Amino acid sequence: MKYKELVSAAYQSIDSADSAKFASFITPDGIFRFANNPAVKGNKAIADFVENFFKSLNGISHSNLESWSVDNVIFVNGNVKYVRHNNTSLEVPFSCTWKMKDGLIDEYLIFTDNSELYK
Repeated sequence: MKYKELVSAAYQSIDSADSAKFASFITPDGIFRFANNPAVKGNKAIADFVENFFKSLNGISHSNLESWSVDNVIFVNGNVKYVRHNNTSLEVPFSCTWKMKDGLIDEYLIFTDNSELYK
């Protein structure tokens, strides 16, 4: 899969809150770090972490996606809009670094400030 197609498919899985599909883009022993949270290791643990995050929201969507690939690293920038259960929302910029291995994401690092999300 070409990297632009991978980026599109991965964000479609996130925006549709499909944790199993999202985890399918990550290596079995992959690492996932969301903002300042501790890293989660392993495909199943990542799927569980993401599923719990999706349950804490009423919706999520990404926009203004830009992506680049250099060697085995994909960089993605854009905006993410979180919709809380009370239907208020928070939109913030984000940047991701994906370290790739055999066509899958081996290390998924998200840089964003969502500290206002649960306030």
